[in-house]
Amino acid sequence: MRGESVAALLGVVGLCVAPSLRAAEALDRAAAAKGRTTYVRYCVSCHGPAGKGDGPLANDLKVPVPDLTTMATRAGGQYPYDRVIGIVRSGEIVRGHGTADMPAWGDVFKKTTGTEEATTGAAVRNLAQYVWSIQQPAKPPATQPPK
Repeated sequence: MRGESVAALLGVVGLCVAPSLRAAEALDRAAAAKGRTTYVRYCVSCHGPAGKGDGPLANDLKVPVPDLTTMATRAGGQYPYDRVIGIVRSGEIVRGHGTADMPAWGDVFKKTTGTEEATTGAAVRNLAQYVWSIQQPAKPPATQPPK
């Protein structure tokens, strides 16, 4: 009986978690369209207009800017939604560098209306959805020509 109570409580707690904090199960095209606005305003300078890591400031940075369009491929074929949410909210430290190479945007989004969203969580979620929407399909493995 006690285990059932704990399971029920965890179910209720799960329902209370904000959608922006839960893993996305499918691409939300409407959120992605909103996230594009945030991407253009805050991300293009480093990641470039197409997300290829070739923005106008990319060459000025110590660390190469990653190609955002290949995140799913680099993560074994599945878009790392939760990781993207974490990176946008808190930044990311690349091993060997000791500093936050990818700045945290969560605090910036709290202080601006540039995201066109009422909450930071919604802005981060929309941005993560936009990055998801620009993922390139995985290339099939190279085949050997017939002998």
